[in-house]
Amino acid sequence: MSKLLNLVTETLDNKKANDIVVVDFKRENSLCDFFVIADAPSLRQINAIADDVIEALEKEGYAVKHVERERESTWILIDASDVVIHLFLTEERTHYNLEKLYQGYIIND
Repeated sequence: MSKLLNLVTETLDNKKANDIVVVDFKRENSLCDFFVIADAPSLRQINAIADDVIEALEKEGYAVKHVERERESTWILIDASDVVIHLFLTEERTHYNLEKLYQGYIIND
């Protein structure tokens, strides 16, 4: 795994994000190498986790290309070039079920 991916997953784990899943697109997608999917039970938590991930990336010199979120977002997307992070409110993650869509590419289940 890449240093960037390790930084993202370790930060999510340290901040108590739930059920961290990595989807490997290295051979299939020219837009990014990995999706990282995680959730938390409250809006406050997913926003705090997103802020911590962005801070950790910037501290280590990685560019955050784009962050997609509204004030009451239940799904936050952080584009860090080779790694795209999806942070969900727990019930929204179940609704969208990205893991099912990409089940053949999951590298940690």
